[in-house]
Amino acid sequence: MHGSESGDDLIERLVADGVGAGYQMSVGPVWVMVMPESLLLPEHGWKIHISSREVSFPELVQQILPALVAEGCAFKLARSQRTVGELNDGLSFPESVGKAVTIYPDQQRVGVFAKQLAELLRGFSGPRILSDRRVAPSAPVYYRYGPFTAGWESDAKGKLTLLLHGPDGETFDGTAKLVYQQPPWVTDPFTGAVGDEHSGGQAPDTLGGHYRVTGGISVKAQGNVYRATDLRDGGAVVIKQARALVAESRGEVDTRLRLRNERRVLQDLDGVSGVPRFLDHFRHADDEFLVTSDCGPANLAEDVQRHGPYRTGEPGGQRSLDTLAAGLARIVSDLHRRGVVIRDLSPKNVVIDGSGVSIIDFGIAAYNGLRLPGVTPGYAPPRQWRDELPAAVDDYFALGMTLLFATSGLDPVSLGEDPDLPRVRALQAIRSGHGETPAGVIGLIADLISDDERASRGAFRRLLADEPVSGLAPSRSLPAIATVTTEGAAEIAEVLLADLLKATGEILSAPPGRRDSHDVTVSSGTSGIGLELLQHRSGQRARQVLGELVTFTGQAAQRIRLPPGLFVGATGVSVFMQQAAATGIETLAATWRMPEPDWQPEGDDLYLGTAGVGLGHLQLYHASGDPVHLDVAMRCGRQIMTATTPMLPAAGERDPAAGTDPHTGRAHGLAGVTEFLLALAAQTADEAVYAAAARHARELARHTRSLLPQARQPSASPLAMSWCQGLAGIGPVLLQASAVLDDKSLASLAKEAADACIAGVPRFGTLGRCCGAAGVGSFLIDLAVSTEDERYWRAAQDVGTHLLLRSAGPPAHPVFVKDTGVLGGPTWSQGLAGLLSFFRRLARRGGPDSASLAWCGPRAAV
Repeated sequence: MHGSESGDDLIERLVADGVGAGYQMSVGPVWVMVMPESLLLPEHGWKIHISSREVSFPELVQQILPALVAEGCAFKLARSQRTVGELNDGLSFPESVGKAVTIYPDQQRVGVFAKQLAELLRGFSGPRILSDRRVAPSAPVYYRYGPFTAGWESDAKGKLTLLLHGPDGETFDGTAKLVYQQPPWVTDPFTGAVGDEHSGGQAPDTLGGHYRVTGGISVKAQGNVYRATDLRDGGAVVIKQARALVAESRGEVDTRLRLRNERRVLQDLDGVSGVPRFLDHFRHADDEFLVTSDCGPANLAEDVQRHGPYRTGEPGGQRSLDTLAAGLARIVSDLHRRGVVIRDLSPKNVVIDGSGVSIIDFGIAAYNGLRLPGVTPGYAPPRQWRDELPAAVDDYFALGMTLLFATSGLDPVSLGEDPDLPRVRALQAIRSGHGETPAGVIGLIADLISDDERASRGAFRRLLADEPVSGLAPSRSLPAIATVTTEGAAEIAEVLLADLLKATGEILSAPPGRRDSHDVTVSSGTSGIGLELLQHRSGQRARQVLGELVTFTGQAAQRIRLPPGLFVGATGVSVFMQQAAATGIETLAATWRMPEPDWQPEGDDLYLGTAGVGLGHLQLYHASGDPVHLDVAMRCGRQIMTATTPMLPAAGERDPAAGTDPHTGRAHGLAGVTEFLLALAAQTADEAVYAAAARHARELARHTRSLLPQARQPSASPLAMSWCQGLAGIGPVLLQASAVLDDKSLASLAKEAADACIAGVPRFGTLGRCCGAAGVGSFLIDLAVSTEDERYWRAAQDVGTHLLLRSAGPPAHPVFVKDTGVLGGPTWSQGLAGLLSFFRRLARRGGPDSASLAWCGPRAAV
């Protein structure tokens, strides 16, 4: 029954037959929820989880159902064996690994019932649940304290969390994590521990008896990876953990078997240059650990992020693509001579150490007649997806994709289920950037990833040859992708609108426990979606969905007390509700909120702080004429102008992306504050506000001139050109300043920013409005409208073409978002609403930018 529709329905049938009368059963995309009809669940409490392997899940369900029914408690189960496999893969839902069954017991019987279940399931096995504690070592039964009913609330920064409230006003984030955590007011029913005195989360000091951990490389559900020192000789080592039964395939191959496969491959590769040395393999409880030599400080993905792409035409240089290609080809050739096919060559498995390069991670490598299943999306060739016998050309394909990443900074397109799509899009991208028949190493990359095995082998031989490749060209011309025209943009906009309406409908009908059932913000929630749908209200379906969305947003806003921010707060919700009301849609007045008199903003910024609140209330004043909104805006202006030091958010723990300045960008920096002051000056004609706006604009121009040469550097991050942190957000504010302050030099500076953005478009892997290519495209449209220069319209169309190069789906229905049913899919900041805004404006050659909330000019006197 595995893999069949009836097999997928098996769990639902078992539950339906097992619970009988007196229960309500509901089936969602992931869970089957079972509730006794008369039961009312508390908001939070001790819950019991049961872990399961995919293969044994039906047997486990049959074993526990009578006990669950007899106990009379609520519970939920993964809806199918396939769902259990997805939960346990460690990638889709890292915090949910092992949570095949969740039980909401009577709080007076948690200990008794959990022990009863542990006895009942003695001998069953499943992945360890990292967020929980185990009841008994002989059974996969776990427990933790957490939410029962949805408790999504907004914190002071507008972030939605599953907030639990204690008896004395305490609060605790109930979201499951990869370590055990316990609220301070509860006592563990098994250990008697109070609060989080025994919560997990600390890295071990020593592993395997003599490896002292010095740092972490990664924390994953499949197992952590550590750097350590061997206390016996002081050598630097890397320790890879494989957690039992995680990412288990239908063939019952889990992370431990992949670790053992890596050990046997590395043992037989002893002495081969460019691969780690096997040092040790030990077991702790059910997990296993592999110890190897440390090949270097960063993988290729991290190296490109920090230092920028590798460059062609610089043979012998430290960041020469030719040199990198030759080095990797030599290692691959040496491995093939030893009979090893890597099958997992990708940037994360290439380690850079100065001018040295190594290949790591041989968990699914084929050697000596044994191969384990597995693929890395985008880097694995179609034949590997089809589970064909491993061949050398598999690694040639992966090598080509890895080298293409090294020179572009872009992972292959891996949306959808077409295994040939990454190859096609990569070849189209090569043609777009390098021409129909590119020469040199780029031409060899095109042959490596082609579907012509003879061309792929020939290209690999040329990389190994000790001679220049500058005159070489691919064996045939490369495919092209259609250029986005005005008409093409209109067709794409229609597709995006249909997808957005569908995704919005899924939010409106989603179970209440989902996060997106509570997010009403502009950035990531329903207000941003609604602001774009208002631009399509002439359509009957859009009008219908808008009405439902306004009701949904109003009700959710009453449940969640947002801070007064613009993009992640109540002000943005109020702007959406006001605009909806202006079109005749009935709204809930209770959702329109003013900042409290004693409101203390988190900062001055546009996203959450004073500038955004002020700008939003200028919008509300412009639309309604109610002077109270102007008063709020003036209050925000005074708060900014009288501050002795800027209140812009401090830089985070991470270093800022290359070419960016955390204090200058539009979302969280100087540009957003300047935007508000300019709007306030234009509305009020207040001399003090004008002076403050001019000072901020001059300061913004100074910072921009400093950022421009950094953004033009090959090492600059795409974020340097983004809306939120970079020039695509700064540029429109400079245009606004040029108009308000009558300073043409600022408009010229905006054009310089646009030129830098245009050059950076091919490096955008992120597509959305906030951090991605659509944000750049929107800036170019603003500039095209302002200057009436066709060059910027053409550049905006090129952004549309780049977005197509990163899309999946057939030409008539491009797909830009991985899954419209998950967080990010339909949103303004990262998903469909922001993409639709760009393509709509490109098709109409202008029009309102739905969720930029940019100032629209002073309100005329009445």
